[in-house]
Amino acid sequence: MNSVHQKTLETAQAFVTAFENRDPTTVASLLSQDATFVIPLSIAGTPEPWYVFDSPTAVLAYIESVAAKFDHVTFLNKVWTVSEDARSVFLQANGDILSNAEKLVYNNVYIFRIDVADGHIVKVWEYANPVAYANLGIADSEAEAAAQAH
Repeated sequence: MNSVHQKTLETAQAFVTAFENRDPTTVASLLSQDATFVIPLSIAGTPEPWYVFDSPTAVLAYIESVAAKFDHVTFLNKVWTVSEDARSVFLQANGDILSNAEKLVYNNVYIFRIDVADGHIVKVWEYANPVAYANLGIADSEAEAAAQAH
């Protein structure tokens, strides 16, 4: 792995760590000016994405909504892969996510694709089983409702 690959990996890892720490300030510092975040697997089973957070403001609102819903966000058994061109990092992990207030345990399997340019996150794709999340019965946040309107 050369230095460009290493820097791309470190940026993606910093983003995931900030996500786990429910830390929108650090996430904001890592986002490009046109960053987006897409959750492509839809509960409806259609090819259209479930959620599209189409700006850094929308991405931060999503991160804040995760922080509000869940007291504990951890990705376990992380396997990182950097693309040959060092533009993307893939993360495979198992989610260990808890909501103490609602007494919910949310476990899912994730694949993230995190695109990086000039040391900033450009786009994130979060692939996970939408049924596992929908079965929690948690209402969409304002950010999620807006992201579905696309």
